[in-house]
Amino acid sequence: MLKSKKPWLAVGLLLYAIVCEAQQKLNLSGILNRIEETHPDLKMMDAKVKELDAYAEGARNWEAPKFGAGFFMTPYNYMMWSRAGALYHEGMNQGMGSFMVQGEQMIPNRKMLDAEERYMKSMSGMETAQKGVMRNMLFAEAKIAYYRWLVLEKKKNVLKESQNLLKYMIESAEVRYKYNQEKLSSIYKAKAALLDLDRMNLMFDGDIRQQKVMLNTLMLQDRAVDFQIDTLSLAYLYPNTPLNLDTTAVINRSDLKVIDQSLTISRYKQEVEFQKLKPMFGVQYGHMFAFGNQWQFTLMGMVTIPFAKWSSRQIKANIKGLDYQRQAYNKQREGLTNQILGNLADRQVMMQSYQAQIKQYENEQFPALRKRYQSTLLAYEQNTDELFMVLDAWMELKMARMNQLDLLQQLLQAQVEYEKELEKR
Repeated sequence: MLKSKKPWLAVGLLLYAIVCEAQQKLNLSGILNRIEETHPDLKMMDAKVKELDAYAEGARNWEAPKFGAGFFMTPYNYMMWSRAGALYHEGMNQGMGSFMVQGEQMIPNRKMLDAEERYMKSMSGMETAQKGVMRNMLFAEAKIAYYRWLVLEKKKNVLKESQNLLKYMIESAEVRYKYNQEKLSSIYKAKAALLDLDRMNLMFDGDIRQQKVMLNTLMLQDRAVDFQIDTLSLAYLYPNTPLNLDTTAVINRSDLKVIDQSLTISRYKQEVEFQKLKPMFGVQYGHMFAFGNQWQFTLMGMVTIPFAKWSSRQIKANIKGLDYQRQAYNKQREGLTNQILGNLADRQVMMQSYQAQIKQYENEQFPALRKRYQSTLLAYEQNTDELFMVLDAWMELKMARMNQLDLLQQLLQAQVEYEKELEKR
């Protein structure tokens, strides 16, 4: 009975291993999702937004009421507080002085409260826009690391193919050497080239580990977590024709939204300053418990006069300064938009150039170099050519493939920068 369970156990373990393997392979979209969900800098921005929203809840706050209590118009001679004392000392038939309680409340202008509320609520919009800037930077870092890893995997594939070819040539040359049909120096040259491929492979492995650490850090994972990327999901732009670039192409950039939000905050702040020039009203009530006399009260209305010349200088200066501030923000937005459009046009030209070179390698250089290598290999097999000629043809083909992958890396780098300028995920 136990023997019958072993195959099922093996199948189960195999399926579990396959599932685990699938779970460890991440594509670029999955990595970006994890960064957005876990990165502490983005969580910090969310907390700041909630912080400012919490502050905004108190925007319609009134001034605290004032309350006081004490003696009012009371003589120092406490004997005169009573009727008998006043009659004896001053010949008055009523006691002097009173005990007073008093309350005061300033009533703010409703429009002032509205302006304060709009100003306070607009502050969190700045942090929201800043979060978009931060997310765009983190996504660009992740894309660069991801694409470097992807190109490195492609280079490792080229090395693996080259290693197989070199091993075949070395084995063939060693057989020929036994029959005095090959030079020992050529064999050593081939073995040295094979060792150099091993060195390059180690170098690429180290670079891949660096990109893995970078991605683990961005995803807030342990730096030693092992995973693989989807090397088949390579997609890049083909900008054969210039893309239409105008201000509408970058209207949704977060750094431009930061400036727009700064303009909004400045405008709301100016509204608050304007409202400070309007009077504020208040009421004051006092009740006096008279000593030996009738109780009395006082009821007064109050009004501030902020528009007086000597009390409005700072407010008017703030209003004027905020006008200049908005002018500066508008010019900053104009300059940043111009810079972004220039960067986009530059990246377009770069991508077109890299794409043309990659196609030239694929359509022209590779076929020619492959034919040269195949012809020298055929001639070598027919004993009409030497091994070093085959090695030269092989090395030229390998270097061309590596150069094309370097161009692919530069193309992907330019694409990341292009998408960063557009703030495209």
